[in-house]
Formats: sequence, C-alpha cells, structure tokens
Amino acid sequence: MRHPTSWIPPVRRTQAAALAFAFLALTGAFVTARWLEGRSGDGAKRLEPIFFPRAEILRPALLGFTGLAADLTWIRTVQYFGGRMEHQERFPQLYQLADMTTSLDSHFLDAYLYGGLFLVIAKQYPNAIAIYEKGFAANPTAWQIPHDLGRLYFLELRDYEQALRWWNITDRLPGRPHYIPRFLIRLQAKTGHVETALELWRQLLARSENEAVNEIARREIKKLLEEMKQKPAPDFVSQQSGQDAPHAGLSPGRPQ
Repeated sequence: MRHPTSWIPPVRRTQAAALAFAFLALTGAFVTARWLEGRSGDGAKRLEPIFFPRAEILRPALLGFTGLAADLTWIRTVQYFGGRMEHQERFPQLYQLADMTTSLDSHFLDAYLYGGLFLVIAKQYPNAIAIYEKGFAANPTAWQIPHDLGRLYFLELRDYEQALRWWNITDRLPGRPHYIPRFLIRLQAKTGHVETALELWRQLLARSENEAVNEIARREIKKLLEEMKQKPAPDFVSQQSGQDAPHAGLSPGRPQ
C-alpha cells in the first residue's frame, strides 16, 4: 500500500517541510517567551531577550507567506506591549519584535507607526528612531512615518531642528495633514510649542485605538491645558498660523 504522501513530488515535500519548520521556529519562539515570562513573575523586569529566528533566514523558508508571519509577529508584539504596560514592566524584546515584523513585511505601515510609538512610550528613543527611519526608507511616500518621527523629536527629545526637518519632509508628501504648515511656521518662529504639543496629543488620541496610548494622551492633554491656563496669552504666530503660507525650511530629502 502506498504512503498517503507518496504522490506528492519531492520538491513539494521539501517546501512543505521548510514552511512547517519556519512556522514552528516562529511559534516556538513566541511560546517560549510567554513561558519564561510566566515563570519569572516579579523577575520579569530582569528578563533578557531570548532567541528569535532572524527574518532574513526565516523569509526564504516561508515560501511567500511572509505577510502571514508578519501578522502573527505583530499580534505577539501588541500582546507583549499591552501585558507589560499593565504590569508596569520593562520591554527588553519590544524592538526585536517590531524589527522582525517590519523585516518580514517592509510595507506593514501600522507596524512602523505603532511599533515606533510603543518604543517611544518605553523610552527606547534610539530604537524608535531606527524603526521610523527604516519605515521611511521602505515607504518614502507615506507621510505618517516622517510625521510621527517629527512628533518624537518635538515632544520627547525637544530637538526642534530635527522636528522641523522631518515635518518639512512630511509637508511635501501627498495626503499630509492640514496642520503641518502651521507647525512649520511656529517652529521657524520658535513660538507656539505648547499649542503644537497639545495639537499633536489630540491628533494622536483621535488616531489611536490602543487604550494604553489613549490614556497617556489624555494625561498629557490635561497637563498641557493646565499649563496653558497659567500663561498670560497663547503663544501663536499672528494670523498666519492657520494658513498654508509659504515657509522657508530645510531642503526636502531623506535625513542621513
């Protein structure tokens, strides 16, 4: 009696075995991470990153199923971030998960945007910058990536020169938000920082569907509103602030 798989060509059997191995490696890494986190209890803060298969090694074995693998990795990333936010723990594997997701699918826009945002919340600013810059290199027409990188430089690092640079790039991309020229005018005039920060947090709150992110945004909005109450007058740039007026700025292009 013939074996049930004897009719399958050898090449197909080899491909199926490679695909099964790739998914087992990916799933095994996730399961092991969850098991170790469960065992570590209060020691989870000291948990070192564990092994994940490198995307460039895993991709050929996935035989075109890289999108599915990226989706699975991203689900794990969101679960990892949410679980550790809930228990106020550190995020030693967060960059590795975001980097792997975006390596498996270089056009997975949400993975860049939320992966970068999660890293910002974790205060891993160099890693967040790396994810955003990687996303912009792979998706140079997506205004959301330079927009969010400019937000990181503005809100977290207070590097207004870099914020201006990235928002100048955003301003030249199709579909960019209407408020970007207003931000550029304020930055060039070195005024309106509180108002710009308030607008950025409100936009983030409107866009985000993650409750942990929304809670942070609401808290920051409340702080900024209280700060504005203590100011004698808003620090806006005359009547031009609401117009798409011409503005001087850095030449367009990709930062090094």
